[in-house]
Amino acid sequence: MSDIRALVKQSSHYFIGQAAILAAGFLSFPILTRILSVNDYGLMGLVTTTLFIAVAIVKFGMPNSIVRFYAEYRAKETLPSFIATTFLAVSAFAILAGGTLILAIQALSVFFRDQNLAPLLSIASMLIVTGCLSDTLMSFLRAEQKTKLYNLFAILRRYVTLAFGIVFALYLVKGVKGFFLGQLLSGAAILILLLLVFRKRIQIRKENLSRDILKSSLMFGFPLVWAEFGHLILNYVDRYLIQFYLGAGPLGLYTAGYNLATHITEVLIYPINYAMTPVYMSILVNKGEGETKEFFTKMFRYFMLLLLPVTLGSIAVGRDMISVLASEKYLESYTVLCYVLIGQAVYACTIILNSGLFIRKKTYVLNNIMITTCAINVLINVLMVPRFGIAGAAIATLVSYVMYACAVVYYSFREFSFRIDYLRISIYGGASFLMFFVVKAVNLRAGLLNVIVQVLAGAVVYTTIVLLFDAGLRGKVFDSLVRAGNRHV
Repeated sequence: MSDIRALVKQSSHYFIGQAAILAAGFLSFPILTRILSVNDYGLMGLVTTTLFIAVAIVKFGMPNSIVRFYAEYRAKETLPSFIATTFLAVSAFAILAGGTLILAIQALSVFFRDQNLAPLLSIASMLIVTGCLSDTLMSFLRAEQKTKLYNLFAILRRYVTLAFGIVFALYLVKGVKGFFLGQLLSGAAILILLLLVFRKRIQIRKENLSRDILKSSLMFGFPLVWAEFGHLILNYVDRYLIQFYLGAGPLGLYTAGYNLATHITEVLIYPINYAMTPVYMSILVNKGEGETKEFFTKMFRYFMLLLLPVTLGSIAVGRDMISVLASEKYLESYTVLCYVLIGQAVYACTIILNSGLFIRKKTYVLNNIMITTCAINVLINVLMVPRFGIAGAAIATLVSYVMYACAVVYYSFREFSFRIDYLRISIYGGASFLMFFVVKAVNLRAGLLNVIVQVLAGAVVYTTIVLLFDAGLRGKVFDSLVRAGNRHV
């Protein structure tokens, strides 16, 4: 099997899983925007953001180290020590952090502007433990390239936690508090299932604990903590500033537009990001840098083939999509959706373009870039939000992502560069722009039907133009159709 086919196969597994998770996001989006007030929806987003940031820090980059070093420790036949050491370390970090945060919340709750925050953050503190441990165990599945089992748990975790959260919010402990209590109960159940899967491999004995393994894992992963932390700050610090300057109502509108943009882009980002590292590291070790660079060239071209039409198409249908999914009370969030979609598309490119820094083990460079970008992002938000409201926060996000991407490409390509196929990517861009105008021209004045027709029209226009002008892709599609036909003869 070729390297690209291996990537496509594993990415397709992640894509199916991510598509199912995205579907859950789209299903829950109209439910949560309706069962919660705009204020409560904004509060839910604020607590969820705090949880994301805490989990990113508490894991200390261990999941990244697991994916990076798993093959090496397996080759050295020291996997039991690697698994035991990393899992025990994350367990200790998570329990300590969760307990500390609960104590801090109790001590500082008198200073909270909204007294509903304290109990919500206390529940989130316990979610830190279940989230960190589940993420760590699932990272082992990813490193082992067990994409189907990984998908199973990813989908279970997403749907079960949402279902429990919604049921609790509707019937048991009504409101946003019930939503988080349901997530805590279901998260604990998923963790127990994962522990049962790994019960024979997690052998926590004294002889299996290694300071050297812990040190090397932390040295690689810890700089990425701050890169991930910075990414979350870059994504979510504006929500704290909107809450401070504008209040919970505008925060709810902003959160709705931002969440919808995130649901759309994640379906492309995560499949590639999760499948990519094990594949290109295998190519680098077994075939050398030349083959690895050619792999990145092809991968980036195919990624842009999908990213460009999805981004522009989503902007074209965005207003109707918001009306259908969240109701017309959230239409103001359309401006947020446009700016954030473009910004996240720019950021999505860096998951491939930054690979040189991972290959050369210079992850601290990403850390430095992210910290600088975050500082600039906060400054832009402080200047823009009071004057332009939620649109100012969205513009700040877009500007920050562009700056981050430019810096990442500059430093990464100094370490490990590969050829960019500008001609074909230009074809995809031109086809996406033409598709955008065609989609905007479709107006049936019927919300859901209009979105469906717009999507179908856009897909036909884009596919036709790309196949007309990209002879290489046209040949691959024709060959695939011939092989499929021969299998059915």
